[in-house]
Amino acid sequence: MSTLLIISPAPVLETPSGEVVLDSAFTEGMKLHCQLWPGRVYCLMRRGAQDVPNGMRFSPRQLDFSLIVLDRGAPLPEALLDEARVVYCAADDMAYLDMPARLKGRAGKLVYTIERPLSERLRLAAREPGRSALSRLRGVQWALSHEPALRRALRRADGLHCNGPLAGDAYGRLNPSTLVYMDNRIRLPVLAREADQDARAERLRAGAPLTLATVAPLTAEYGAADLIDIAKRVQGLGVDFRLQIFGTGPLSADMEAAIAAHGLQDRVHLDAPPGFDTRMAPYLRATADVFLAPWQVTEPVSGLIEAMGCGLPVLGYADPFWRRVQALSQGGWTVRPVPAAMARRIAALDKDRQAIIDASARALDYARANTFETVFARRMSHLRQVAGID
Repeated sequence: MSTLLIISPAPVLETPSGEVVLDSAFTEGMKLHCQLWPGRVYCLMRRGAQDVPNGMRFSPRQLDFSLIVLDRGAPLPEALLDEARVVYCAADDMAYLDMPARLKGRAGKLVYTIERPLSERLRLAAREPGRSALSRLRGVQWALSHEPALRRALRRADGLHCNGPLAGDAYGRLNPSTLVYMDNRIRLPVLAREADQDARAERLRAGAPLTLATVAPLTAEYGAADLIDIAKRVQGLGVDFRLQIFGTGPLSADMEAAIAAHGLQDRVHLDAPPGFDTRMAPYLRATADVFLAPWQVTEPVSGLIEAMGCGLPVLGYADPFWRRVQALSQGGWTVRPVPAAMARRIAALDKDRQAIIDASARALDYARANTFETVFARRMSHLRQVAGID
């Protein structure tokens, strides 16, 4: 039997009753791994997490895979390495850069996954909240000092999976067997239908108020404060619009106060994110016209692909990630990372609604080519290819 060993950095909690708490999206992904791998699947995880976002409780018997939970620093079971046909290992935390040497002389193949280029790891280290300047400097030095070892390990692996085009640009050329993919949770049944697209186009052509939407943590990095400034400027430009913000975070109270202070209560609404498949996706498909992303990030953001899958073109700041995805998809627009630039583009789109309709079609096409199921099938096909399994 061919064994797939997945070494995951995802959080796990163990309960006194013998159950485990796992992220719901993680377990959905593991379910597909099990469906698409022709053999047994093990997942090795480490203790130490304090919380599991979107966590659900499972009995180990409920899981489709064999879960192994080890203390941090505990050695990997040698017998498991002997048995594995493929070791599928996250490289971002750099905890397993010795894996090429560990597998030398064994039959198993090694495939790394990576999603953050060095530029993103340096940015995160330099801005990590709650740490002193000296501690942040040490984090930057650590990332720089480990980059050569990371690149050596990626070269020596049998395959490499890069989550997002930025990781692909940074590391894809290091390994001749590289797959670049876009991780997200938009599923085939959730994609916008032809009737959704027709209704949006009809609404836009009829001159209905422009409906803007965004889904993101309410933090400075994700432009939470800019959203209110943008709304205020769009109103000043005479645009009839509505803005629906789905998110929670440290700036939530400040944003509520700003909405009231600027008299935007009839136009701007702030709510906690509902369930994506059951409530948020239907809302975005049926009600929204444009997705706003006043973000400045370089790591993959699955929410952009998910919005595009609901038929929404994205209007975003020209951060490295969205700039790259926009060039690939043509499913939206980039603007300079200032509220005034985004407000002016919204006003221009309000006058050129056919541009929204055309970009909506391109956004949906791109998302359709990168659905959750399609991406997973592509990844698993590549793993089987590396392993030499039909």
